[in-house]
Amino acid sequence: MHPTPPFRSLLSLALAAMLSLAPYGLHASPASDDRSLERGAVADATPQQRYQSAIREAGGAYKESQRDCATLATRERPACLRDAKQTYEQDMADARRLLSR
Repeated sequence: MHPTPPFRSLLSLALAAMLSLAPYGLHASPASDDRSLERGAVADATPQQRYQSAIREAGGAYKESQRDCATLATRERPACLRDAKQTYEQDMADARRLLSR
């Protein structure tokens, strides 16, 4: 019998630990989801609120773009990630301009 490489046993241990904790999930409670929806239903009134919403949206869009880029072929991925980063930076610049209004 061949000895198990150390990384394989560590990987197995980490996987077992994650699976044993899965039933305890780290999900948001339904009450916090409801509060979040209620906050979203109220229009942003101040430049600071509009800025905070804009940066949350920019960050979320950037994460989605990164996930989309990860599904592309290896050759296409770097250009996709550059475009995603450029869009994110533009979105953040637009968000900063909201504070000066």
